[in-house]
Amino acid sequence: MTSVNNRPEDDLAERLRELDVADVDARSERMEHLFTGIKAECQKSDRTVAGFLRSRSTMARRLIVLGVFSALAITGWYLFPIVGDHARTIQWTTSLVTFCVLLLAAMIMVTRPVHLPELPRWQSVCLVCVALGATVLAAFWPYPAAQAATHGHDGSVMAGACMGVGILLGVPVYALLRLVDRGNAFGSLVAAAAAGLAGNFVLKAHCSVPGTSHELLGHASVAVLFVLGLGLVHRWMPSH
Repeated sequence: MTSVNNRPEDDLAERLRELDVADVDARSERMEHLFTGIKAECQKSDRTVAGFLRSRSTMARRLIVLGVFSALAITGWYLFPIVGDHARTIQWTTSLVTFCVLLLAAMIMVTRPVHLPELPRWQSVCLVCVALGATVLAAFWPYPAAQAATHGHDGSVMAGACMGVGILLGVPVYALLRLVDRGNAFGSLVAAAAAGLAGNFVLKAHCSVPGTSHELLGHASVAVLFVLGLGLVHRWMPSH
């Protein structure tokens, strides 16, 4: 009776073994094909600049960004004249230090390792808002009387020139941060804010034209244009 009761179970086990043997070759072939395709895609990606940078470790990516930032800052600092001694006030120094700190925070956010828990999105939005606020606030610092008397009323005329220079200076910063970004949420928005900060840092350090209207139209507008023109567009219309 025992052998009779176990016979259906034995038949079922035998049939399952036959199915496994029949499918093992097909499954192995599919897995090998899948692995080959993934390996080819990885090798193809590693041959691109973005693939090479994103495949580096977090420390390496951050050192690359810091190296490029430092090289650009040092080169511009010594190649182009900075504002005169009378314009190097405490407020001027505070603005430059603030821009640098926010740039470092943006770099750390963009290069955050993907294996760590994702940062809350409000932190990225908060950084962008603080960056925009810092560029606007810098326009309202009071200017020394000597600096204002030197340039008279040419601030509005030079605003367009400063805006163009700031945008040109921010483009490589935006491009570099996008290249090292492995897909963090709001990474494009943070990179756009960093580009605006970089442009404002250079303009603040070298532009000696005084006036709140000049800095709002020629300096702070750079950050606003980057965030709206690049960050939001790339966020809602990503390119694949």
